[in-house]
Amino acid sequence: MRILIIQFSGTGNTSAIANILCDEFQVHQETCEFIPMEDILQARISPNYSDWDIIGIGFPVHAMDAPIIVYDFLKTLPAMRKDYFLFKTAGSSFASAGSTFRIRDSMAKLGYRLKHEQLYVMPPNSFGTAKPAKVEKRYEKCIVLARQSASEILAGIRNKIADPPLRGLLYAFAGLEKYGAVQSSKHWKVNSDCTSCGLCAKQCPTQNITLENGNIRFADDCLLCLRCWWNCPVRAISHSFLKPFFLREPYQLPDYKQIQDKEHLYNKDTL
Repeated sequence: MRILIIQFSGTGNTSAIANILCDEFQVHQETCEFIPMEDILQARISPNYSDWDIIGIGFPVHAMDAPIIVYDFLKTLPAMRKDYFLFKTAGSSFASAGSTFRIRDSMAKLGYRLKHEQLYVMPPNSFGTAKPAKVEKRYEKCIVLARQSASEILAGIRNKIADPPLRGLLYAFAGLEKYGAVQSSKHWKVNSDCTSCGLCAKQCPTQNITLENGNIRFADDCLLCLRCWWNCPVRAISHSFLKPFFLREPYQLPDYKQIQDKEHLYNKDTL
């Protein structure tokens, strides 16, 4: 089986799950490749979807919905009969972390058939703190779940997340978040510690950040993915209004290769 995973990741959690899934597919002697969603939207990569047997789409949950970049990506997909699976990451399982009805509906209209869907409750990237022990415990549970999901996908076992109650209300809340992300775009700022390395501009998935004459500029296309804040090497980036909601400092996921052989990671009872 040839498997293509297309994922968007802000602070790295979704990318970590994509890596585990791809690694597990390859363990089963399947061909797997995963690419960042923004590379397609910015025309750096143009996949030939007909070359793949099944497509995976992964994203972090933003306020009970997928970030707008996912919907922009869906508009680029050609209509065809193709199997696909969904996976999403969130800091909480509350209300199944929102609904994927709109994504499933858009895909169905194009002819794509949902074969599997999974939520991964990863360490949160906002609100409070993320203690190393909690980060590792959640990540290990997700490793087990990702391996299980990969096996189910290869075996053709269907899994679909039930839509939570008050789906319309959740989408309304997500709409407010998307509107707020744009409105607050220009309230990002850098302090005097900034070295003008340009990493934030290079990594921004919507090209909302530019480096002009050694100065960082923020436009009005922010997703609130937190990638710039998370990855700044000198912690020079902040937000005028949202700073109280961010973690005290970013965390780093444990090295997957170092923990993947732990015996208990193969025990589904740890879920």
